[in-house]
Amino acid sequence: MNRNCRNCGNQITKFFSLGDMPLVNSFLKKEEISSEKKFDLSVGFCSRCFLVQLMKTVPPEDLFRHYLYFSSVSSAFLAHCKETADYLTERFSLTPQSLVLEIASNDGAQLQFFKEKGIKVLGVDPAKNIAEAANKKGIPTVPEFFNAALARKFVLEQHICADIVFGANVLAHVPEIVDFLTGVKMVLRPKGTAIFEFPYIKGLTENKFDTIYHEHVFYYSLLALTNLFTNAGLELYDAETTWAQGGSLRIFASHPGTFSKTNAVKDILAQEMKAGFDKIETYQKIEENAVRLKSELTSLLTRIKGEGKSVAAYSAPAKGNILLNYFGIGSNFLDFIVDYSKAKQGLYTPGTHLLVHSLDEIYKRHPDYLLVLCWNITHEVVNMKELHEYKKGGGRFIVPIPEIKII
Repeated sequence: MNRNCRNCGNQITKFFSLGDMPLVNSFLKKEEISSEKKFDLSVGFCSRCFLVQLMKTVPPEDLFRHYLYFSSVSSAFLAHCKETADYLTERFSLTPQSLVLEIASNDGAQLQFFKEKGIKVLGVDPAKNIAEAANKKGIPTVPEFFNAALARKFVLEQHICADIVFGANVLAHVPEIVDFLTGVKMVLRPKGTAIFEFPYIKGLTENKFDTIYHEHVFYYSLLALTNLFTNAGLELYDAETTWAQGGSLRIFASHPGTFSKTNAVKDILAQEMKAGFDKIETYQKIEENAVRLKSELTSLLTRIKGEGKSVAAYSAPAKGNILLNYFGIGSNFLDFIVDYSKAKQGLYTPGTHLLVHSLDEIYKRHPDYLLVLCWNITHEVVNMKELHEYKKGGGRFIVPIPEIKII
């Protein structure tokens, strides 16, 4: 299965496999269950440029053309978007003459906050249903995959160049990553900045293995990103961590020599070298940690069910579906599953085939425990007004990652 690195061409070496997995955002109608497909989900490491990546990929057309994740569903994420818009507007002195181009802009959750400030915005997102929703909200969105060809069209035919190119949770999703970044370079104004946020690879070493799924082709360290951006003719000049997605890295890139590199870049690179992010042995521990967590969680659920108590799952995010499938948790442990998103309700979860209910089901069936699969926003879930009566009635929450805890 060994293949060549998508950045430098060196052979990559597998260090962890989750086996054959369903596409974790592909929820099913009842009649589709019998024909569900699964694909190998194995991760490898490039010893030359330090890039961690999937061994095999699923065509992006199969993953992103119709999508059920709407960014605006999470109030915590919307608050993060507003903070991001405020911060970037001030830091880069954005004005009504500035253009913010967001790649994988989803339903306009981020761009709406720039638009409110009078700044010009343009979104690009391949999910036609979501791009349509964004356009209806007044966020101009092109329903295409971003790549060098589209960037060339923007620049040469439409004279579009951006002061800020922004992408949250997209840089890890693009198999043809060098072509993608070549497009970013094309569309970026001479003194512009490209800003990307994505789950930081450090999370994989902290038991957050459930961020590994087919949509995430890459798992980035700053060491690998420095090599990758250099290869695409761009330069990383700043970096910072954010809480989003259970721990993300936000990077700032420009045309070479435009800005001075900050101490933050040097500090993070030094920390990564100390943590061994340049060695495959560091990543080989991920499987051991995941297997331990599986044993602990299934033992806990076995004990709870043995006591005659009921467990429901709260939320069916991509990471949650990975956890359920890899740990073998389905109707054997869970009485039912709910999700806040109406787009998922009435469909069946990938792989485990649990019917997704609305939150009303919690009050119909009164489970003793809720297994919080969107663990990265546990605080938001536990304090939701919709769950106030559940908590008041003695309902408990099981948080599975990074370490199991009961609230």
